[in-house]
Amino acid sequence: MTKNEFRSRIMGCWMGKNIGGTLGMPMEWKRCKNNVNYYTHDLNGEPLPNDDLDIQILWLLALEERGFYINSKDLGEYFNEFMIFTHAEYGVAKTNLRTGLQPPVTGSFNNEFKDSCGAYIRSEIWACLFPGQPEMAARYAFEDAVIDHGDGQGVYAEVFVAAMESAAFYLDDIRELIEIGLSYIPSDCKLSEGIRKAVETYEAGMNEDETREYIMQNYIGHLECHYISEEDEQKGYQNGRMGWDVPSNIMIIIYGLLFGRGDFERSMLTALHYGEDTDCTSGTIAALFGIMKGIEFVDKKWIDPIGPKIVTCSIDPFRMFGKIPGTIEELTDRVVALHEKANATFSFQVNDLMTAKDFYASSYFLNIYLEMKTVKYEFPYLNVRIDYCGDPVVKRGERKKIKLILSNTSKSITSDRLDIYLYNREGCTVLPQNEAAVFLTMAHMGAGIKEVEYEILIDEPLKPIYHFVVEFIFEENKNGRIMHVPVVLVSETGSVHQVIWEKRGENGTCNLPRV
Repeated sequence: MTKNEFRSRIMGCWMGKNIGGTLGMPMEWKRCKNNVNYYTHDLNGEPLPNDDLDIQILWLLALEERGFYINSKDLGEYFNEFMIFTHAEYGVAKTNLRTGLQPPVTGSFNNEFKDSCGAYIRSEIWACLFPGQPEMAARYAFEDAVIDHGDGQGVYAEVFVAAMESAAFYLDDIRELIEIGLSYIPSDCKLSEGIRKAVETYEAGMNEDETREYIMQNYIGHLECHYISEEDEQKGYQNGRMGWDVPSNIMIIIYGLLFGRGDFERSMLTALHYGEDTDCTSGTIAALFGIMKGIEFVDKKWIDPIGPKIVTCSIDPFRMFGKIPGTIEELTDRVVALHEKANATFSFQVNDLMTAKDFYASSYFLNIYLEMKTVKYEFPYLNVRIDYCGDPVVKRGERKKIKLILSNTSKSITSDRLDIYLYNREGCTVLPQNEAAVFLTMAHMGAGIKEVEYEILIDEPLKPIYHFVVEFIFEENKNGRIMHVPVVLVSETGSVHQVIWEKRGENGTCNLPRV
């Protein structure tokens, strides 16, 4: 692939994102069949703003400023600082981040939307930075998704799409791309099941309407404050589980790609026909085709009404003044420049002779999902994982268990004593005691890992938030290095509200809490 071809595919990706997002936005989260073949409103030469692209611009800035050695905590800082949307999973994550919690707990705790669509819609940045390197794209997608989706299906969705898009720089076989994406997610997760069912029902000869019925009957998601057609209402398609939106919408993407049979327009419009999260499904498909084909293959009838401009809505325009690219071309140039830095950092070996088998997940990749339950801190010679053993919630008079998983990452020091001290708060009791000591052997062949458990008991009337600090000191061989890790516990009170469905005519529907 030449530099010009690569640049064309990057530009095609971002233009496709704007096209699909603009096409689908007016029908977003409407549960009905859409019979639309083109933009439905006057655009005046500009695309509609869309958070699907916005957050990727935020990640672009984070990488430009901090480099490639970043993780979910780094990305979470930018998310909390510059993301202004506060609804659904975005709002939950921001609340948890401001409490002091860290990913992936920020995406898991108190989050009914962790199985929703907010993560996979921002996957393209990782594919564009790591073309032909789906495992790298998937790893960064994972760090991204856990911020606001924790241990949910939303994480699997972004990893799946990022891997598929990365491979699409060198492959254009849709069935092969689907299988490559599937290799990066657990085979027993609900998303994997839905994707395989989508392929199975398509190959069994179901038409578009039949496959939509199949989704509604078996993988129905939840709608909030949007329109539902009388036909769907009569069929009982009002509600799925709160936030349960990833399986159905990824299945729609799969059906769009399969029924589209390699045609950009047909694939995008097919997905639009199904309804649901239309800007996300159409935008993802259009971006994928942009990656596979390049900007030259996108019909100008889709480009001319929206032009090259980027219009944002969910990132702070004042605090990011001068940092938001104004056009698709500027965004492309910055991504290409960053890709060159990635190549210099990691020394990729990618060429046009690579085959599909080169893009499947390695045997150890799925181990990454072991990180979905713990907060990770990395120091020289020491990795610390905090396992909250469930939600980070404390109740008066009840013991709350936390677990520290410790790993000596030294490659040269055989063994060292690690002293541990959990700084206590007044009114709290730490069991069995605040202080502990462990000997950590060198990390080799699975050795060098120890677990330390504490139980925290709140004796006083509950406060909203409890901040603790765990101190670690290597006493013998590492010059008495001192390391600190925060532990955050929240108290939770209140009652559960039942969510009911209330129809609001043609303009929309609304979910209201019943006390």
